Amino acid sequence: MTMVDNFDSVEYYIEKTRLDHLYVRSKVASIGLFVSSAIYVLILSKQFDAVNLVVWFLILSVVLAWRWFLFRRYREDSRFPKSLPSGLAIFRLGIFITGSIMGSLNIFFFPQDSLYLLLIAILFPYGIAMAAVTMLLDVFSFALYLVTLLSPVLIQSTFNHDLLYSGTSIMTVVLGAFLLKMSLEYNRSYVMSTRLRYENKKLLKNLEEEKNKLSNRLGRILNDSTTEIYVIDADTLKCLQVNQGALDNLGYSQEEFARITLLDIFTTLDRKSLFNLIEPLHNGRWEPVKYRGINRRKDGTFFPVEASLQLSTADNPPIIVANVQDITERTKWEEKLIYQANYDQLTGIYNRHYIQSYMHSVFTRARRLQKKVALLFLDLDHFKDINDTLGHDAGDEIIRKTANRIQAQLRESDVVARTGGDEFIIFLENLENKTDAEVVARKLINIFEKPFYVRKKEIHTTVTIGISVYPDDGDTHEQLMQCADMAMYQAKSDGRNTYHFFSQEMRRISEKQLLISNHLRYALAKNEISLFFQPKIDITLNQITGAEALLRWHNPELGDVPPSEFIPLAENIGIISELGAWVLQQACNEAMKWQGLTKQRLQVSVNVSPQQFRIGSLLKEVKKALTVSGLPSDQLELEITESLLLQDSEQNLSQLRDFADQGIRLSLDDFGTGYSSLSYVRRFPLHILKIDRSFIHGLENDLNHKVLVDAIIAMARSLNLELVAEGVENKQQLEFLRQRGVRTIQGYIISPPLNPEDFRKFLKNEHQSSRSNPRR
Repeated sequence: MTMVDNFDSVEYYIEKTRLDHLYVRSKVASIGLFVSSAIYVLILSKQFDAVNLVVWFLILSVVLAWRWFLFRRYREDSRFPKSLPSGLAIFRLGIFITGSIMGSLNIFFFPQDSLYLLLIAILFPYGIAMAAVTMLLDVFSFALYLVTLLSPVLIQSTFNHDLLYSGTSIMTVVLGAFLLKMSLEYNRSYVMSTRLRYENKKLLKNLEEEKNKLSNRLGRILNDSTTEIYVIDADTLKCLQVNQGALDNLGYSQEEFARITLLDIFTTLDRKSLFNLIEPLHNGRWEPVKYRGINRRKDGTFFPVEASLQLSTADNPPIIVANVQDITERTKWEEKLIYQANYDQLTGIYNRHYIQSYMHSVFTRARRLQKKVALLFLDLDHFKDINDTLGHDAGDEIIRKTANRIQAQLRESDVVARTGGDEFIIFLENLENKTDAEVVARKLINIFEKPFYVRKKEIHTTVTIGISVYPDDGDTHEQLMQCADMAMYQAKSDGRNTYHFFSQEMRRISEKQLLISNHLRYALAKNEISLFFQPKIDITLNQITGAEALLRWHNPELGDVPPSEFIPLAENIGIISELGAWVLQQACNEAMKWQGLTKQRLQVSVNVSPQQFRIGSLLKEVKKALTVSGLPSDQLELEITESLLLQDSEQNLSQLRDFADQGIRLSLDDFGTGYSSLSYVRRFPLHILKIDRSFIHGLENDLNHKVLVDAIIAMARSLNLELVAEGVENKQQLEFLRQRGVRTIQGYIISPPLNPEDFRKFLKNEHQSSRSNPRR
């Protein structure tokens, strides 16, 4: 076996132990040999020369003393030998010298012819060999010892031809082989047992190291963790052990923890509730039980926790292991998420999500108490104009102030929520009848007569309110919302700044509008839309100046649908841009057909929606219509409404200037029906001001109308704007306008709106006849 110095291997420790035993046993062997050899020399001194025996014994003694010295040095000097192979080589050298000296005894002193003396010489090496077999753990050393010790005996026995000597020689060989085999078996068994012992020792050491590592790692993890971990006596609830996280979070020392119980920390539990909580663990449940509550620190502060409790009945006494997590941050996030889910971020009042869940409980209480609940749907009037004019920051401030005003008019039991944009919902509970809701609606209408002050500016806005009542108008959230929405839009159509209760007539109107909207989406594709033209006449020159293009829609199912019904719906469902582009193109195409029918450069007027301006594609559509039709731009007139002026945005102003720069005439339609003022009109590049038909109607009898028309005429002249009066139906109206210098009129006194073919016939007739007065 090759011996190596690998200090971490089991082989090294086996060889080191074997070498230790060899040197230790060499001490006993040396003493034994010295004593037995001394006795043997005394016995032989009677037969042989004593001087020679003494010399031989002294040589043997020197060798034994040297081996004794090696043993002492091996035991006392850690630097000897330098390596295991060198230590074994030195040991084998000592064996070789000892065996050679012992074997030489037969050669030098025992004659071959004396059987008696020769047997004595043979028995002595045999005995020495038998005694050495249990001490020699190195097979090579033992073999070397046998060869040097028994070779002389074998030689003497072999070369003597006596049968007895031959038998002795054979017996010596057999004995040597037997002893060598014993040595091999003993050495193999020794190595195996030693290997097993060191492997077990190494394994135990490794296991101990791993255990220590795991224990240290677990200890570090537990102590470094911010989670609180408690080991609790299950009977007394005293804290037996806690980790560093518990010490840090609660502020107690280890000694203080030993004097308190779990109940001093878990404030929302008492002994009974705690035992009830962990009872499933006593009944064999292996999953930990969960607990969520409030814990208390040493300084008296409280914090929310989530705990996991486990029970170990294998310990004596049984223990509870509590793993406690401080969930303060999580709780804050949960509260924040709940707030965001239920409250409006701008105003701090409830939002649509909360209202949807709240209404169920409202209806339940109303049914139990047999009371009514009113839902008020409130919308700010012209709020978009405020946003467009002053910006969204100012709009947000108005929304916040609106919420405050509404809350100030309500009872504690009433609930208000913002459902989006400028829309609010108000719930009034415990009403005897719906007139109670009317009182609140009036108060809200009145309070919004006061202006808002934002950025040192005075802003006026009103509110429109729709009201539905539970259970009269519906018994679900969707039904009440739908009814209140209908009522609110009805109130807006009636002029805003008012309120309306829901009625079944509104439902009928809403259903009709839905039906109209569904047909309107496909009206263009089905060629149901057409253009009519109403002539404009210069009553001073008594000649036609142009015509206004008016949209008409005939549906096979609905019949003729008036523009006052379907145009607002077209704006609501988002098809007004498509419809407006079609009108522009058709009107320009038709105007080109008029060129050869009269010598006059006739204007065609087209109404455009404020939505077309907001979309931003109107200028492109106008240019396309003019290019495709070939109509000169100065023969196109665009009619805009007052609502566009109220928006007062730079984008709208910029587009109107672009139209004016292109030579397109701009007319302000329906002037006086809204909130236009001189300051608004002066900002925009207008050419024409149209007097609305509502002022012309009854002009001959209504003094107020006369005063208003006079004021409009005066303002138009101050701004150098042309005037067009629409809706002129009789001679009295015509004469009133003529006396005040209004030159251009349109209305049934001249002609109703005509389809394109009839309008062209009208032009031909006008061209062929010369009249000094209108015919109708």
